[in-house]
Amino acid sequence: MIRRIELAVKVLTPLHIGTGTVLTEGFDYVCHNGNTYRLDLDALAEELYTRDPKLTETLLRTPPGQLLKPEDLCPDAPYVRYVLSGEPSGREFREAIKDPHDRPYIPGSSLKGALRTVIAWHAWKELGLSLSRIRLGSKPKNAAEDLEAEIFGRDPEKRRKSPHHDLMRALRISDSKPANISVLKIYPVKVWTRRNGGAPISVEAIKPGTEFVLEAVVDEHLFSEWASKAKGFPMPHREWIHRLPELARKRAEVRAQLELAFWPSGTEPHNFYTKLFESARKAVKGFLIQLGFGTGWEGTTIGAPLKSDPMWPKVYTKYPMGLEPRTKRKTPAKEFPRSRRVTVKPDGSPDLPLGWVWISWEEV
Repeated sequence: MIRRIELAVKVLTPLHIGTGTVLTEGFDYVCHNGNTYRLDLDALAEELYTRDPKLTETLLRTPPGQLLKPEDLCPDAPYVRYVLSGEPSGREFREAIKDPHDRPYIPGSSLKGALRTVIAWHAWKELGLSLSRIRLGSKPKNAAEDLEAEIFGRDPEKRRKSPHHDLMRALRISDSKPANISVLKIYPVKVWTRRNGGAPISVEAIKPGTEFVLEAVVDEHLFSEWASKAKGFPMPHREWIHRLPELARKRAEVRAQLELAFWPSGTEPHNFYTKLFESARKAVKGFLIQLGFGTGWEGTTIGAPLKSDPMWPKVYTKYPMGLEPRTKRKTPAKEFPRSRRVTVKPDGSPDLPLGWVWISWEEV
C-alpha cells in the first residue's frame, strides 16, 4: 500500500530556491578577484579581537568585511564559510537554501508545490471549473482557497479547504541529498519585458548540470476501502497522482509554447524554449518542470486557462496583480503577465530562464 519512487533531478538552468535573506556586502560577504567570500561573523569578530583587543570599538562602527585585507581572504580561513565564483552586480544578493553545513539541496516541499500546480492546471479542465463556480476570497492571500478545496478536497463537514483531506497528502517527497558548495554560483537576474530589462539583482543559484536525488512515497491507504472508516475518505482522483509524469509533460509543453510566443526569435530564452518544447514532446518517462525563484505567475498558478475565463477581467481588476513597481500602473488584463525573470549575459542581454529541471521518475 506504499509505493516508493526515486526522483533523479538534473538542473537545466540556474536554480535559486531562497531563504528570504538578502546578504549585504561588507557585513555578510566580501568580493575579491572575481570571487565572493561568505563570512562567518562570529568567527571573524573573534579573529579580529585576538589580533588586537582594541579593535572592539572599531568593530562596532565599521562593517567587519572592511577590516579584512586581500591576503586575509583564504578559502580555509576560519571566518570564511565558503567561496563562490562570480560577484554580485550590486552590493547585495539573495541567499540560497542550504543545510547547516552550507551544502545546497532541493527541498521536497518545493518540488511537491510545483507538482501541486500541475494537478491544479489539469483539474481545471477535467472538472470543467470556471471562476463563476467558485467563491473568491476577499484578500489575495485566501483568494483561491475555495478553488483549491474544489480540486484537492474539502472537509466533509465544514465544506472548506482542509490539509487532512487534501489529495497531496498522499504524496510525500523528502528533501534531496545535499551537494557540495561548488555547485553554487552568483548569477545576475533581471525582470525582462518585451522591450527591455529592469535593474539587475543577484542570486546564489545552483549551476546547470548539477544532479540531485530525492525519494517519494505514495500512500495508497488513503485511496482504499479501509480509509472509508473516516468521513471524506477514500480520497477521489487517485489517478491524478499516478499520472503525474504524464500531466507534467503536457504542462511543460504548454509552458514552452507560451514562452516561445513571449520571447523574440533569436534570443537565448527563445532558443532554450525551442529545445524545451521538443524535449517535452518527445519525453516518455521523465518530465520537465520549473522550480523556485523566477517561476512567475504562469509557473505557480493554473495560468493561461484562467485568462480564457469570461470573468477573468473582473477578477484581475479585483486583486493587485500586474502592478508596475515604480508607477503602480496596472498591466492590461490581456497582456498579463508582461514580464519574465531571466539571468543576463555580461552585455546585459537576456540569457536563461530560472529553475528548469529534468526529473526521472522511477518506482523502486
